[in-house]
Amino acid sequence: MKICIVYDTKRIGKATERIIKWMAAQAEDLGHNADIRKPSEVGNFGYELFIVGSPIYYEKPMRSVVDFLRSNSEKLSKNKVALFVICMAKLFGGHGLKYINKRYIKPLLTPVENSVVDIYIFKGWLLKPDYKQETESKDWLQSVVEMVLNQERSMGKESDRITI
Repeated sequence: MKICIVYDTKRIGKATERIIKWMAAQAEDLGHNADIRKPSEVGNFGYELFIVGSPIYYEKPMRSVVDFLRSNSEKLSKNKVALFVICMAKLFGGHGLKYINKRYIKPLLTPVENSVVDIYIFKGWLLKPDYKQETESKDWLQSVVEMVLNQERSMGKESDRITI
């Protein structure tokens, strides 16, 4: 399977980039081709799966990621899309999840709602890497790939969308 992981970040080498690299490595380990792209670098929409995510800065996903989804919603409607955010609000339990869904996920989800197969929230970190996120990112990538492959095997069935 050809996978395109689309993201942006302000902090080079920190949580977002580590999580992206862990996902790409897992895809490769599973025998799939994973390309990592910034929103401005995506010119080819011939992937079977787009994994699109953003860290949260100042209570919003990055504009470049939201704009990518909005401006390419028609092209992405022909693909499977998985969305993720990286934030600290996950620490606040159920109330945090409601807030994340409304403030962080909704701007990403709205333009591609009919193409989304899954959504995930990763816990970011500020100083020391949280290696639990490595396991979570690899497990999530594997589950999304399996979900897409299973949907392809059972063509004609309505796709599932997991909401928070």
